[in-house]
Amino acid sequence: MITVADPGAQTAQAPPTGDQGKFAPAKARGPVLVVSGLLAAWMLLAVVFDGRHIVPYPWTLLEQFVADRSLLLSNAAYTLDTAVKGFGLGVAAVIPLAVLCLLFPVSEPIIMRLAVVVHVIPFVAIAPIIVVALPGDMARIVIAALEVYFPLMIGLLLGLRTTDERALDVVCASGGRGWAQLRFVRLASSIPSLVSGLQIAVPAAVLGALISEFFGADRGLGAILVNAQDSLMMARTWCIAVFIGAIAAAGYGLIRGLSQLIVPWAGQGTDVSAAVAGTETAKVGRAGTLMAGAASLILILGFWQGLRSVFGFDEYFVKTPGEVLNFLIVGNPVTGEGPGMFFGEFMVGLGQTIVDATAGFLVGMLAAIAASVLFVAVPSLATVLMPMAIMLRSVPLVALTPLLVLIFGRGLLGVTLLVTLVTFFPTLVTVALGLRSTPEAAIDVVRATGGTKLQAALHVRLMYAIPSISSAARIAVPAAVSGATLAEWLATGKGLGSVITMASANAEYLALWSSGALLVIFVLALYTLIGLIDKGVSRRLGIAL
Repeated sequence: MITVADPGAQTAQAPPTGDQGKFAPAKARGPVLVVSGLLAAWMLLAVVFDGRHIVPYPWTLLEQFVADRSLLLSNAAYTLDTAVKGFGLGVAAVIPLAVLCLLFPVSEPIIMRLAVVVHVIPFVAIAPIIVVALPGDMARIVIAALEVYFPLMIGLLLGLRTTDERALDVVCASGGRGWAQLRFVRLASSIPSLVSGLQIAVPAAVLGALISEFFGADRGLGAILVNAQDSLMMARTWCIAVFIGAIAAAGYGLIRGLSQLIVPWAGQGTDVSAAVAGTETAKVGRAGTLMAGAASLILILGFWQGLRSVFGFDEYFVKTPGEVLNFLIVGNPVTGEGPGMFFGEFMVGLGQTIVDATAGFLVGMLAAIAASVLFVAVPSLATVLMPMAIMLRSVPLVALTPLLVLIFGRGLLGVTLLVTLVTFFPTLVTVALGLRSTPEAAIDVVRATGGTKLQAALHVRLMYAIPSISSAARIAVPAAVSGATLAEWLATGKGLGSVITMASANAEYLALWSSGALLVIFVLALYTLIGLIDKGVSRRLGIAL
């Protein structure tokens, strides 16, 4: 168990001097150089692709904003309404479920498996079903809420377990148990992770609202984005994409501002002598694990079967678990082909998807961890680069893919970039929270020996952020697989994304549902593997309970 020095010890503070403001221009030099570099890269791309109408010049984009301001504002109101309601629904669903996971640990595997299943299913498969099943705007609100649900659940569970053991011992010694510990200790300690999760949820809600408008909506930013793409109006496409990103960045900033006003201590470190934050895990015995696995399977299969028996979907489009199982064991009942041909295509596609998802996952995780360390060491850079990260996360891949494919090609480089965009932002926010939540007493040791902020981040903060990195990986793994299949569908024509797309185009719905079911099983296995690795590393480092 890792602990830090005496929390009551006071750290000597250097007296302020009159020279503290002297270096303000030097502090601003980094952000200025970053912004200048990004503008130079933008201009370079615009020059390289001049005449092909792929990347507009900055002044062209500004002219388009002026020309489309009425169009943007009128449709933004509809998208924002859906995003706000979806955000609220997602938060309202996640908080009680996270509390349920904490008070009744046996429920956590069930809830998390259902969350992973929902998160990994490509939205092109699940969104049309939701639109048909639910009336009116409720379908679009639910889609936005589903985008919020998974990353917020992961972050909030991490926060509820980021507690000072001594405070829990005090409550326990006073006769308090799970509910009392939750009320008096865990809720307060979860605030930093809750704020972090809400910051991730804002662009996720905007993205979900846009996705919902791709399927039959006659208004909203998503609808006009699709129309602009179909009409090859690239300047308008860029204009809408940047406007969407600006909305998400504003929402992110609003959450950040409110958190600093209401809970100014959130994410600013802690003075407690505690184990590494977030290392506590739900204690579920072998029997409880088996029961949770069985309950998860029953719920998933029950909902799947209910698509036909409860919601009344056409049997031509929606296949039941029994029909899929028969297809995988016996073969296609229509053509008489055995299951061998399907499994051959599936395994080839799975191999390509593993390559695509792994490359994007690794690049996204490493880039996000490096950026988090840099942001902690040089906070002024976060002010410049974080809004750009939010904008990239908020624009749907459906909009970005055609542009990125034209610039970077249809090979592994283009797919890796697309998957990286999916995994980078939630990892960045989650890991940055872990780095900032390091006990101040541990940082004081580095300061006292003349260490820099970068050295403190690399040698101390990263160790305390290991649980946050693990939580980020649990978010990123399903996202990477989902992003890879989407990129394969839109760009490469390879992998499981292509297999699923071809099955849908050829009306081979047994193959479509079978591919989706096997993909979900594969991602659940990966998610479980990440959890096992996390426990092994934590024990090795001496930070597991």
